[in-house]
Amino acid sequence: MNNQWTASSSYFKTTRVFLSIVAIFFVSILLLSSILVPIIISFSLYSLLNPFTAWLIRKNINRALAIILSLLLMILVSSLALLYAIPKVFGQLLQLQERLPSMLTIIEKYAAIANHEITALTGFELNFPEIFMGVLAQSSSVSNTILVYISNQITSVIIASILIPFITYFLLKDYRNFRNSMMNWLPNSSFELGWLIYHRVATQLQDYTRGVMIQSFIMASVASFGFYIIGLEIPVLMGIITGLLNLIPYIGPIISLIFAFLTALAMTPFDPSLLYLVVIVIFSAQLIDNIIVIPYVIANAVNLHPVMVILGVIIFGNVFGMVGIILAIPAIAASKILFINLYSNISNSSKHQTLNKT
Repeated sequence: MNNQWTASSSYFKTTRVFLSIVAIFFVSILLLSSILVPIIISFSLYSLLNPFTAWLIRKNINRALAIILSLLLMILVSSLALLYAIPKVFGQLLQLQERLPSMLTIIEKYAAIANHEITALTGFELNFPEIFMGVLAQSSSVSNTILVYISNQITSVIIASILIPFITYFLLKDYRNFRNSMMNWLPNSSFELGWLIYHRVATQLQDYTRGVMIQSFIMASVASFGFYIIGLEIPVLMGIITGLLNLIPYIGPIISLIFAFLTALAMTPFDPSLLYLVVIVIFSAQLIDNIIVIPYVIANAVNLHPVMVILGVIIFGNVFGMVGIILAIPAIAASKILFINLYSNISNSSKHQTLNKT
């Protein structure tokens, strides 16, 4: 009876701890929403640069100098990439803005054909053309909104470009001290378990972060090259969109395929065979991703059931928007590790207490 009461009490306390940590996580996201993107990018860069910084330190380079060299390398590579990519991407965004009305016109045309076929088969008229006429009426304002949105984000980008190196520097410099200070708050009875959970969560999140960054870069490169080969307009922009959307499991590739289809439909003269080639490019990129990138780059960084992933992405997306979609998988993976380790510790403690009394 005593053992049952102790076990129940332990489960109650552990559940309270688990729910408190989850609540703190959600509240933190809401409170830090305005600077969450720079923080996420900074932690991603920390995961990427920390091994290189550690390697420099092992070569007898002062820690502060090693951090500065790592950041300078990051800034150099980023600057070169931006100098190359920004003119191309901005030019392709202008093309996309110009072609958006024609894209919607072609969609309306094919919607009318689909509407006619559905009406002939079922006798039920969906009025696709009327729906898309409403969309077309808004197309010019939508087109203008694209550039207005980009211009409005310039200030945010400038602030982020200052914050990100600053936050990354202090993560590389003081993260371990901050982590150790936080761990010292744990009571002695929970210290070992706390370190075990932290180590497993941190290792998994760092592996996952590095993996998805490399994965997105490879996907963007493969898709851009493929779109360029088949003659799709704005190939670099479409490739980058494909690489970024690949961060959204299962749904992302479908959305990127739709974007590529719309671009192909808007090309003049329209070549129907281009739609098949777009499918081949997306399929080939996904094949490379699933056969090479995921097994060798991401491997077993997260071990989650597909249904859990899809539900997590939908829920996090509805609550936190695009940032929630990106955070869904690492947050669920961390919660899973936390849950398993907390409750396995209770189970083991109960077994030990039972053995001691026999």
